[in-house]
Amino acid sequence: MKKTLWLLVLMGLILAGCSEDGTLRITNNSNYSAWFQLGSGGFTNDLSSGQDYEKDYTLSTSIFGDEDKKVTVYYGGDYVFTDQDSKTIKPGSTSKVNIYSDAGVIRIENTTYYDIVEVYLSPSSDSSWGEDDLIGDIGYNEYVEWLVSPGSWDIKFYDEDGYYYIFLNVYIDIEEMYTITFIPRMKGNMNEDDNKAINALQVRTETIDKCEQKKK
Repeated sequence: MKKTLWLLVLMGLILAGCSEDGTLRITNNSNYSAWFQLGSGGFTNDLSSGQDYEKDYTLSTSIFGDEDKKVTVYYGGDYVFTDQDSKTIKPGSTSKVNIYSDAGVIRIENTTYYDIVEVYLSPSSDSSWGEDDLIGDIGYNEYVEWLVSPGSWDIKFYDEDGYYYIFLNVYIDIEEMYTITFIPRMKGNMNEDDNKAINALQVRTETIDKCEQKKK
């Protein structure tokens, strides 16, 4: 009788299963700081260069199958475009998200009392400027940075008086920052012919033109 009871208890434990941790590991492989969120709108965590973050999920296992957990990781960084990666966490295993630098930076600083009101960033191979890439204005002692794909870029910006300033064929590599400092009575590129077809189609190829305003 006791033997039968123990067999029943053992069978119950087998059917009920047990639990085991699955791990999510996020690694910042860039040379600069990065951030991530677990799920849309989640808490933002910062990662220094080379730093790991691990989170364990307790998942059940049984003869009928193992539980899993689906997690979407949103991430970006100083030289990392905002992106996402969806992972399925399983018991006894580690799912990895590796963050790598994939962008350079264009930075425009304003040291004048004239607001910068429009900025156009265009791959040098494009025949048109496309739409204004600036959200808001750049006021006195403010700056804005854009993440851009590596390659040659043309840059044009307007001040509040309607003067424009142009920089052509600026090559920017991954993890490289190109800085333009707008100073009083800036010389050199004001009102020059920009060699862009003004009336050309105002759309740039998405696979070539990838830029993202970062911060102000």
